[in-house]
Order: sequence, then structure tokens, then C-alpha cells
Amino acid sequence: MNRATELYDQAFRAAEEGIRAEESHDAETAVRHFEEAIRIFSRLAIVESLSKRELLQEQIADFQERIDKLRAKVVEPPLVQTAANVDLQIGNAEGLEAIARTVDTEPHGVESIVQAYMAAADAYMTVLQDPSLSPSAQVRVQASVEAIIERVTALKEPVVSNAVQGGGEDIDLMEEELMEEMESFLDVADVAPAKQAVVHTPTPRLLRSPSAMQRPAITYEDDAGDAKYTAEEVDVLRRSSVVNRRLFQPWIASDAYEVFSPHEQYIDPDGFLSMSPKQMDKLDKWVRPTGYGTGQPVMIAAISPYVIVQDVVTDCSFVASLCITAAFEQRFQKKLITKIIYPQDAHGDPIINPGGRYNVKLWANGVPRKVVVDDCLPLGYNGTLLCSCTTTSNELWVSIIEKAYLKVNGGYDFPGSNSGIDLFALTGWIPESLSFVEASGPTSDVIWQRLISAYNFGDCLITIATGEIPPDIARRVGLVPSHAYAVLNVLETSCGVRLLRVKNPWNRKRWKGPYSLDDTQHWTPALQDEVGFDLDAARHAKDDGLFWIDFDSVQVHFNALFLNWNPELFQYRYTVHKHWPVEMGPANDTYNLGYNPQFLLTIPNAQRRTKSCSIWILLSRHVTAVETPEAVQQFLTLHVYQQATRVYYPNFAFARGTYSNNPHCLTCLDVDLRPDGPTSFVLVASQYEKLVSLDYTISVFSTDEPFEFTSAPAPPLHSHALRDQWTGTTAGGCPKYGSFLHNPQYQVVVTDTLTDVVITLEAPVQYPINLRLVRDGQRVGAVSKKTLLAQSGEYRPGFCYIEVKDLSPGEYTLVPSTFEPHCIGAFVLTIAASSPQFHVYTLPPEGHGLIETLAVGKWNMAAGTAVGCSNFGRYPLNPQYFVQLSATTRLFLRLRPTRSPVPSINLALYMCGPNGQLDPSANPTTAIGTSGNGCYTNSASGARTPLLTLAPGTYVAIPSTFEPIQADFDLVIYSDSPVTISRVR
Repeated sequence: MNRATELYDQAFRAAEEGIRAEESHDAETAVRHFEEAIRIFSRLAIVESLSKRELLQEQIADFQERIDKLRAKVVEPPLVQTAANVDLQIGNAEGLEAIARTVDTEPHGVESIVQAYMAAADAYMTVLQDPSLSPSAQVRVQASVEAIIERVTALKEPVVSNAVQGGGEDIDLMEEELMEEMESFLDVADVAPAKQAVVHTPTPRLLRSPSAMQRPAITYEDDAGDAKYTAEEVDVLRRSSVVNRRLFQPWIASDAYEVFSPHEQYIDPDGFLSMSPKQMDKLDKWVRPTGYGTGQPVMIAAISPYVIVQDVVTDCSFVASLCITAAFEQRFQKKLITKIIYPQDAHGDPIINPGGRYNVKLWANGVPRKVVVDDCLPLGYNGTLLCSCTTTSNELWVSIIEKAYLKVNGGYDFPGSNSGIDLFALTGWIPESLSFVEASGPTSDVIWQRLISAYNFGDCLITIATGEIPPDIARRVGLVPSHAYAVLNVLETSCGVRLLRVKNPWNRKRWKGPYSLDDTQHWTPALQDEVGFDLDAARHAKDDGLFWIDFDSVQVHFNALFLNWNPELFQYRYTVHKHWPVEMGPANDTYNLGYNPQFLLTIPNAQRRTKSCSIWILLSRHVTAVETPEAVQQFLTLHVYQQATRVYYPNFAFARGTYSNNPHCLTCLDVDLRPDGPTSFVLVASQYEKLVSLDYTISVFSTDEPFEFTSAPAPPLHSHALRDQWTGTTAGGCPKYGSFLHNPQYQVVVTDTLTDVVITLEAPVQYPINLRLVRDGQRVGAVSKKTLLAQSGEYRPGFCYIEVKDLSPGEYTLVPSTFEPHCIGAFVLTIAASSPQFHVYTLPPEGHGLIETLAVGKWNMAAGTAVGCSNFGRYPLNPQYFVQLSATTRLFLRLRPTRSPVPSINLALYMCGPNGQLDPSANPTTAIGTSGNGCYTNSASGARTPLLTLAPGTYVAIPSTFEPIQADFDLVIYSDSPVTISRVR
């Protein structure tokens, strides 16, 4: 059922109810239902075709006649209606019409334009039903309605025409343009097609225009409903819309045009906000603005930071945020905090809604969101509000915004926040936090220069906060422990004094240190004149929580500085919303970042205008429940690496983040741009001890240079994982141990060139581990530079990896090892490649399935068998062993010295003469089988001959050292049939 059909059904049901009530002589009920039918039909008449409009107007006239007759039969009590209320309704309608005409002049779709006009028409229709409307006002309102009808009709014609030209049926404009006032962009039908990359990469043409920079960052003035999202982003924003068990839809364009009924008293269906036991002890009742104070309620009497007062709610940081935003509006005459409250008049100023319903636009979980509240406020037994307000009686803006913010954050029993978080929620300005107590932080001069520059240009909202202060010190200096303060002014005097004008949200309790009201030594007449401060008048005035304090004292007695920066400072902006499942990657990523969310940020060279630029990255964790100290804490940060490939090892970061449970993590980069090509960075999100899944938003800002933002290159698609273990017999350690050859080893067979291969090894973090890829395909006992294709580098705790480009077809051996032998434990070996053209096999232990025959020997100086290699001319005098075969046999031999360090050795096998003699010129290069192709090796695992297939007969094995040296050795023969080995000399 479309929206138009729903409206017709509602109107007909109302009419039927009216007729039944009329027949039952219930005039009051009948009038109410007929008026409802008229209201709906009047709205439908605005956008229907001319023929349908005439029928609707006839029906409206019939209902109006019935109403007149019913009212003539009864004496109704006079409707209490003030001229001011009628004027308010007309102003509201005119404001909506002005918005509609503004939308009409901008590049919006017909849907948005018609919707805006409909909102205005509804408001005018409500006014026309007001019996206290003067004749002149009635003429003016009717003229406005007719003008809207004329414009909507004109908008309808091209839409229908285009549809006919396209070969479709005539479009019912109601079906196209009449949508629900709160249509949610989260409808899956409105999801953008999935992107090839996880994040869209802008084209060079788009990069030249900041207005066309990918999808605009939804963190600021844009509406969430105006953007298209991937399916993943839709899921993220849908989940994040439920906060503290309440639904907060993303703000969409039509929310600004919503009609607010002044007749019906709105009651928030979510009920009263929760309060703490301390607050409940003081609560008398919930009242509307007419139930307390004096005078008519006003939304804003005069915007000012000096009149805002915090009460029993523990939201000092939020009230400090209201103070600083009010100060901004007062100073720069630019709307910042007041523009987030609706309804508004034609000038964009928030106004009182007699019906008590207000929409507040707050930034939460990645996008601006609509928070609906009523105007019921908690009143104490003493007749004062138990919420924040102003010193002006019945001025509502502070109380309404606070109620909306606390509704999102769980209630008036809010556990507290910090003003950086609060200001972001109120304005969308980028939050940055600096600590005065961190030795590694910026220097005092750097912080001061940033402060005064930002304040003077109006680009920054500044608040400060105390930490834990011992009670006696707090009383002495006049500060509140763990409390937020608004900074209203920043200046440096001609004599170099650095001062801040600060306000306590309590509206009382001033600073008592240097430059306080008690400090007559520093406040010289000259300084007072320069600052514009009257010390004597201030000392005799009521304590309003305002004070001057020097920057040196701030650094001593405050522990945090919160800066919220105007995003308009950045010409280029982009935002993406993502999900991080708890099962993705290790719980602790200290040693392995490869599975973490990673993004590639590239600043192309083509349009380079500067040699450097400033890039800010804001990582925001979505919060859907009140975060208390007892709850599971999530610590998040962002690391930045100057490279274009995926990051696996955490070392060598360009900028390393600090883990914090603050939902916002800001990373600021000053980037020197490459003159000869693009400058690339990989951004890696990281959690400290990941415990649960989380949704998050990343926003990227650039001052001068356009950028491209995509997912970082992912591991190759085709993977094969092996789960194995080092056991008591296979935990061989690194190559310096003879047992290295016993490590688990794997044959990798590549059948076609693999353009990209990534091999990872994960093991217990207490074990330093390593990976080697060797050109062999068989079990190896030693690795030489010649045979080593790739390795993971130094032994690392718990994780290592190899990345190979363009791996040719062939057979390779993969060896995972721990640094020390006997490190027993499980491991996971994963091979990922760009194509599936590879196979992995476990290599059996050395000699597996063969007969092992052992001989023990010695190079002996005294016996004349320690004679060295053939270079010394006595090679045949080395120990000799007859190897007798009775059948064709496959075999290989291994020589293992038993001393350490291992001498350089070789093992060679020769054919015997008829009488068992050996050619006097024999050397390893003339053997039928020799280790290392005749070369000598000092590998800890010894020397091994290739696998040989030999005919029956007698052979001679000669183990030798390169230098004449005395040492013991083991000679082992592995064969597929029995052999006899005997020592010749």
C-alpha cells in the first residue's frame, strides 16, 4: 500500500466515524472526525490532478457543511486562542514555505521539493481551521495555499511527461512524492549497489572539486538521508540507531520541514527520563513550561554563556559545552547551537511549540540523528528545575537540548562524559584532546599558539577539565575535582601574560590562585585596562563562576584540554562506516596487525599544489549503551604507516596511536608530499584486548590536497590453512641446532605463476618464530643464501609472515621453526595466493619409511685419518666405509659431527674397483653422490647426499673435513632395503 492510499483510507475511516457519531447524536466526536477527514483531504488536494482535486474539494465542502450544522445544534465553550498563538502558527507556516522555496532553487529532486511544499501547506491548512483567524489573515493564508498548489502542479507536469516518454504508465504523483514524514534511509531498498572496493575511490575529476569529494562527510551539515551507502554501512547505521534501548533515526532532509501541531499536547512515548536516587529525592513532579516560573515561555531570550546554570545532573562537561557554543554565537553572530532545535521560524530561529514537541539534531554514531522530546521537565520541591537551565525564567533552549542529549545517553542519571565528546554531539566539530600530564605531549608553547590562533579565528571551541584533586587543595585553589570548565576567552597581553577567561558551569565557585579576584598584585591598573576587566566591580559582584586564570596555572591544576575544530577548515572530507566482528583477528594484536581493519589513504601527485598538507583522521567508536566503569571497556586507537601495502608487523609506524576508551580518536598528520609520485599511508584500527564486536566510523580531512581513500590491499583470495604442532621430536629450533631438520616441513607445488603469495605463521606468543621458503621441495637440514627464496626476518613472538611476488612454477620447501628447540606447541600455517594454482603437502620426517643404518666414526690425528680435503693431497686417507648392497637400492647418507661448533664437512660416495680399491685421485667432485654438490658445509644438521638409486655391489663412503681436524661423527644410511656398512680405515 502506497502512502496516498493510506491517506485516503485514513480520511474515509475518519469520515465513517464522524457519520456514526453524527447518527448517535455525539456532535463533539462527529466534528472531530470530520475535521480530521477535511485535514487529510486538503493535503491530498494539493498534489492531486485537477479532476481529483475538484472531487476532493466537493467532499471537503460536504464535511464542512455537516460540521456547521452540528455546531449550530450545540453551544460550544469558547476556544481559548490568543492572537500570539495564531501569529506563531502563521510564522511557522511561512518559515516552512520559505524553506520550500529555498529547496526549490537548489539542485534537489522533485520528491524533496514537493515534500517541503506539502509541509508548508499542512501548516497553512491548520491555520485556516483556527476560528480566531482574522479575515485579512485568512485571505493571506489562502493566497499562500493557492500559490503552493500552483507550484506543485507545475512540478507534477514534467514528472508525468518524462514517465510517458520513457514508455511507462502515467505516474500518480501521490505515489511518487507523498512519503512518510520520517522516511528512513535505512530501507534496504534504498541501499546503493555494493562497491568494488570497500570504500569508494574518487576519480581525478572528482578530486578537483571539494563539493564532489566522494560521498560527503555526514559528520557535519549534511543529512544522512542524502547519501548512498553500501549494504555494510546500512547495517552499521541500523544497529547504531538503537541507543540505550531507544530508536534514534538518522536525520533526513524532511525533518527540517516537519509540521508541529500546536493544539495537541505531545507526550514522549518513551516516557520520563530516568533519574538518580539523589535526584529522585528532590523530585516533586514533571511539569511543562507553563507549570513553573513566571511569564510566557520563550525558546531563546538572548543567547549568552553567562546565564547557563547546571543543577543536580552530573553533566558539567555538557553544560560547559553549551556555554562555549553560546559564547561562539554571541561573539561571531553565527548560528551553531541554536540551529539544532526545531521548530524554527523563517529566519531559522528556534521557536516555542505550544504542543510541547521538539526535534533536536544531535551527532551520534556516525551521523546526525533526530531526537524527539517533549517539554516536560523535572521540578523540585523548592519550585526550581532539577535540570540545567538559564537564569531567565521560562527560557527553554538549554533545558530542551539537555533533555535530548540525556535521552540519548540514558537519562538524567548520566554518569558524565568529557566536553570534547559533548561538543561533537552538539555541533559535529572535530574533537581533539590533549593531556597536560603526558610528558610526550606537545610543548606548552605549541599548545598555547594553537589555542590563541584557533580562538582568534573562531575555528575552535575550547574547554578544560580538572582531574582528581585532594579536597584540601581543591578548597584552597577554588577548583572542583574532575570537573569541566568552558574557556570563553584566550589572550596574551602586551607584557606576555597568557590568560584564559573561564566559566564554571555551576555558575559559582571561582578560581583562587594567580589572577583571581584576590590577586591584587597581578591585577595592576594597566593590566585591567588592557584586558577590559574591573577587579573592584568583580569582587563586589555575585559569584557567577567566571574567572581569569593564567596558562601556567592551567597546566598545573588542570589535566586535560579539549579542542573541537570547525570541519570547514578542511577543504576535502570523507566518511565511511564499518563493522569489526570480534572473531576477526587475534584478541591481542600486539604482534599481528594483519587481520585488523586497514585503509589506504593516497594523496595523488597529479594535482600537487603544495609541498606539504595536513591530514586529520577521526576514528569514532559507536556507543549504544551507557558506559559505566563496571561495563566492558573498549580501548581503540589508530596507527598510521607510510606505505601502500597491507601492514602485518606493528613496528615502524609513521604515527602510533594511544589506546583510549574515549569513543573518538583523532590522529593529526603533517605530511611532506613526494615530488615524484603519490604519497600513501595505511591506516590500521587497533583495539587493546578485543572483547566484543564494534561498529565505527572513520572520517578523513585534508586542508589543501585531495585524496583517495579505499580499503588497504587485502590478503590474496585463495588460501589454505594447516594446523600442526611442534612435538618433542619435531621441535627442532633454528638452523644453529642440528635438530633444525626435524622441524615440520611442507612442500609447496606451484603449477602456474602466482603474482602474489602471503604465508603467515601463528603460534604461542611466548615462542619467537620464523618462516623460510626454500628452492628445493624436499626436506632440508640447512638453508643457504643460494637456496633461500624468502624468509620472515628475525624471530618474532607469536607471529611472522612472508610475502612473495611472481612465484614461478616449481617445488618449494616451507619451514616453520622456533628459535630454541623443544618449544612444544600448536601453530597455524596459512598460505594465501592470487590464484588456486598451488598445492601444499606435509613432508615426512627424514628417513620416513626407510631402514636406518648407523656407523660411528672419528677423524683421528694419531691414526692419520684427520687429513682434511683434497687440497691437502691426502684426501683418500680420511675414514672410509664399505657400503654393500645385495639388490638395487634407493638410499641417501647423512654425516653428523657430534662436536660444536660444527667443522666444515663433506660426505661422498664412490664406486669401488674390482678389488675394493679407490681411485687415488678421488675427491668429492668425482663421486657418484656427494653432499652440497661437492662443497663443504658447517651446517649444524651435518651433510647429506642426494637420494640415489644404486645397483647391487660395494661402494665406498668417505666423510671428510675441510681442514685437518680431530672430531667424532655419526654416519647414517637411510635405504629401502638392507645394507651392510663396515669400516675400511
